[in-house]
This record gives sequence, C-alpha cells and structure tokens, in this order.
Amino acid sequence: MILKNSNFSEQTAWISVIFTVFIAWYYGTGLMQLEGTFSSHAEQVVGLWVETIIVSTIFVVIAFIALAVIKKITGDDEDISLVDERDELIEAKTTTWAYFNLSTCIAILLVHVFCQGVIINYPFFSNVPPIDFIIHGLMFSGLWVEFVARATQIYRYRKAA
Repeated sequence: MILKNSNFSEQTAWISVIFTVFIAWYYGTGLMQLEGTFSSHAEQVVGLWVETIIVSTIFVVIAFIALAVIKKITGDDEDISLVDERDELIEAKTTTWAYFNLSTCIAILLVHVFCQGVIINYPFFSNVPPIDFIIHGLMFSGLWVEFVARATQIYRYRKAA
C-alpha cells in the first residue's frame, strides 16, 4: 500500500490534501463559468456552492471508505482508532498554524473590502463587487486553510519519521 510506513492519521492527511486541491480546481472551474455577480445571478453562485458541497461530500466519503477497506484487506487496520501523544501534538501544532492562516485570510478579505469602499480608484480587483469577493474569498480561504493544515501535518509526520 502507498505510505506503508505511515499511520492512519498521516494517510487521511494525504487524502485531505488531494481533496482540497481537487475541490479548489472544481470550484475555480465553476467560478470561471459564472456569468455575472452575486447580485445579478445569485442562483448561479448558490448552485455552485451546493454542487461543490455535494461533490466534496461524495469525494470524501468514497476516499475514506476506500482507505478503510484497503487497510482492512491488508490487515493493517489496528491503527485506525489508535491516536498517541505524537498524533495529538502534531494535530495541535497543525491546528494552531491553520487558525493563524484563517485569521490572516479573513483580515485580508476585510481590509480589501474596506479599501475598495474608501479608496477612490483602488487598483486591486476593482471589477469584483465586495460581496462576491467576500463569498468566493471565504470559500478559497477555507480550502487554503485545510490545505495548509494537512500539508503541515504531513510535514510534521515526515519530519518525525
């Protein structure tokens, strides 16, 4: 099996990294196909969100079931429920870094919207309405934070190995 010398937590982190890249690609592709803004075509944005949630749920369920089945077939399923102090420490450090990134992303979104409303001829994303910037920015921020969290988790597992 791929990552034979890794535990279940690291393997799920790999699935999460692949998942976030796939969902970011899926959402970005759908975003490029939108015809207007949220105020003019709210149903398209909401439809894209619903599609993304459904696709991501299906992807995650299939991926984690496949991982559990593979571990069961190979007889390597004893560590699925096993979480030790190292796992908890890595998860705590990962969560700290992820929340720092989330706070930074939200601050950047809010500063951008504020500057767009206050500064005349604001040069960054001037053609994107503030509500659209917030909506899509929050979606990509969430994906970025999940990617950073799981990539950091993988890095820490590899560093400790």
